[in-house]
Amino acid sequence: MQFFYPQSPQRIALQFGCLYLVTVVAQLVSLAFGRTNPEQSFISIALPSLFFLSLVTLPACWVGIILGRQMNMSPPLLWSALSRQEGAAQKLWPAIGLATVVGLLFGAALVILRWVCQPYLPDELPALGHRGVVGGLAVSFGAAVAEEVWFRFGLMTLLVWFVTRIKGPSLPSAGQVWSVILLSSIGFGIAHLPQLISYGASSIYAITATMLGNIMVGTLYGWLYWQRGLFAAMIAHFSVDLMLHVFPAIKL
Repeated sequence: MQFFYPQSPQRIALQFGCLYLVTVVAQLVSLAFGRTNPEQSFISIALPSLFFLSLVTLPACWVGIILGRQMNMSPPLLWSALSRQEGAAQKLWPAIGLATVVGLLFGAALVILRWVCQPYLPDELPALGHRGVVGGLAVSFGAAVAEEVWFRFGLMTLLVWFVTRIKGPSLPSAGQVWSVILLSSIGFGIAHLPQLISYGASSIYAITATMLGNIMVGTLYGWLYWQRGLFAAMIAHFSVDLMLHVFPAIKL
């Protein structure tokens, strides 16, 4: 089956605009409902955040759309289904199901990892689900959309393109893609370390657990992005975060 890739400038602009808008809105929702300091005015952080989000998201969207097509990365299942391409919806639903199941399983593994490491973690590290159900949902949604656009659609695609320009051939080999998945997953883990510093919880155990956990799930997201598309990676990311940020906050 040949998937639909936008060819005309109008279609490229539409996909670019939709992806940018969804990413920014997801992050603003996360800021509005998931911030840890409720006394901080949302308006006071919205405009600076919008500038930073645009600075990161715009090039990530361009890289994913333009270079991703050249590298044959990320089958556009969602875009094809929305365009009513024949057979796309039948491939989309199994991808969503796979992403949801493995996401929940990986999320459960991270919860277990946190439980095992708990005696060695600093007291300053917040408990799972500390934002509450609504805040956890907001953070999960924001991270699932934005981080996949930045790290998979943008960074991972750019690295694959860069590797193939050096090593060849024109399309990436499986080994090249796996190398990039691991490298981008390490970057994904490093990107989460400043949060530990903000909590005052940057002990060696917390850093090690954070790196291991994010490399593990980053590898999952990278594989899904490569094999099932960006939307599947987002679904898996959201499912993992549900286990970390939402389910622990539910009071039975």
